[in-house]
Amino acid sequence: MQLPLIDRIRSFIQAEAVLVVAALAALLSACLFPPVPQNWSAYVEAIDWRTIGLLFCPMTVVAGFTRAGLLARVRSLLTRTEGTQRRLSLLLVALSFFTAMIVTNDVALISFAPLTLLLFQGSEPRSTIITLVAQTVAANLGSMMTPIGNPQNIYLYSAFELELGEFLTTIAPYGIIGLLASIAPCMLIPNTKATLGKAANSKVDTRLAFAYGALFLLALACVGRAVSWELCVLITLIGCLIFDRSVLKHLDYSLLITFACFFIFVGNIKHVQVITSTLQSIVVGREILVSALASQVISNVPAAIMLSGFSSNGVGLLVGTNIGGLGTPVASLASLITLRVYGRSRDAQTGRYLLWFTAINLALLVLFLGLASLLSL
Repeated sequence: MQLPLIDRIRSFIQAEAVLVVAALAALLSACLFPPVPQNWSAYVEAIDWRTIGLLFCPMTVVAGFTRAGLLARVRSLLTRTEGTQRRLSLLLVALSFFTAMIVTNDVALISFAPLTLLLFQGSEPRSTIITLVAQTVAANLGSMMTPIGNPQNIYLYSAFELELGEFLTTIAPYGIIGLLASIAPCMLIPNTKATLGKAANSKVDTRLAFAYGALFLLALACVGRAVSWELCVLITLIGCLIFDRSVLKHLDYSLLITFACFFIFVGNIKHVQVITSTLQSIVVGREILVSALASQVISNVPAAIMLSGFSSNGVGLLVGTNIGGLGTPVASLASLITLRVYGRSRDAQTGRYLLWFTAINLALLVLFLGLASLLSL
């Protein structure tokens, strides 16, 4: 009995490493730096519930779109395309870039990384690896283009009350360069005829698709502050209970709990003046560089939450944490999705994949940090 339990605990820690770290950070900080007066309400008040609600609503919609069969339908249509390996690679990368703007980088890669392995069956490993790496870059950079594209955008857009115009004008230059940078590696793929694997045909549940389409518009209105987050969460829950209550079993609750834990951690350490003043002296005026570098170690979502407590420059943190998604495999947890999908495939060359991933991502990280320096002049 003991071994299976240990194995389950080990598997949970491996699968939810960020959640475990966040929970330990919250617990340790609560023990070392408890709020004064010490009571449970202080921890509840430290959590940004609006951000939790804003994460919950788009997350539910995306899960609903998946259950309605929309993404599966796109996959089945792609398998019918004809052309060269390079053209197919460009199509997959562009699809990941633009899809991530709406369904987040994680969902884009969960949906289309396995499709790449299917479509590139019979192709040389180099073409598969380059396409997967380019897809990962595309999903991370594409997701930065909208306030709902990734968790850090949702949080920072809400926490700093950014205006949509300000957001778009800030991000647009990086997005344009990002699209070009994403498709550039595809030019290394041979322009030879592709031999495609086939995906099963799938049908779209139009009833669910329309229901979640309406909830998606509601979520956009909530992010744009046209609808209160409480009302959005309530309507989303009621909609799920009426149309598709099973979807509530398929949500990424660990992400919501991770956010809550980091909010508690930041709230606890902000009470310590020495820590606060030290972190402010490091972060203030260097938001882009510090958040990008911090993302390389702790990932960009935790970096956004932690550093936001020590700077009022939300735009700088927005740029830095999105740029910081490039670099190491842990810089954006979405990158680990592709690595995991490829690593489990037949004849995977994980070492070769990591070499390509590191070379392309580090080069782009330097490029975008340079671009940020030029734009800040």
